[in-house]
Amino acid sequence: MNETDGMRLEIWIPLAIWLAIGAVSAAYLYRRMDKEGKVKVGWLIVGFLLSTLGLTIYFFMLSLKERKRDKAVDPKSYEAPSYKLKGEEPAPKKERPKEEQKPSKKDVKQIEGIPRCPECGAAISASDERCRDCGAKLR
Repeated sequence: MNETDGMRLEIWIPLAIWLAIGAVSAAYLYRRMDKEGKVKVGWLIVGFLLSTLGLTIYFFMLSLKERKRDKAVDPKSYEAPSYKLKGEEPAPKKERPKEEQKPSKKDVKQIEGIPRCPECGAAISASDERCRDCGAKLR
């Protein structure tokens, strides 16, 4: 065995290890995507060729996608659905009587020790120069 054969082995051994780890990464990605029902060949190729780096990129992109999806929805931002049986008129919306309506911030009773904005009645801090709600100058 001469010196060039030894050098060829030195190149092929790390390459073989890299591709073996890549094959394991691609197999893991395949099983994970198969459970979700969305196998994407592109990610399998990236996982195989880039090995652990490809796996890292996949999980990074997945976390970005989940951040966008997991934004909470304010339940007050949409109306509750109204249900109607065949041949039945929808029930008119009931308005809350004035006694049940929430009082405005100005009408809220002063709690001892909590300063309030003279304009809108919002709770303020003793160190505030402007109201956080209406922007009125406090000093």
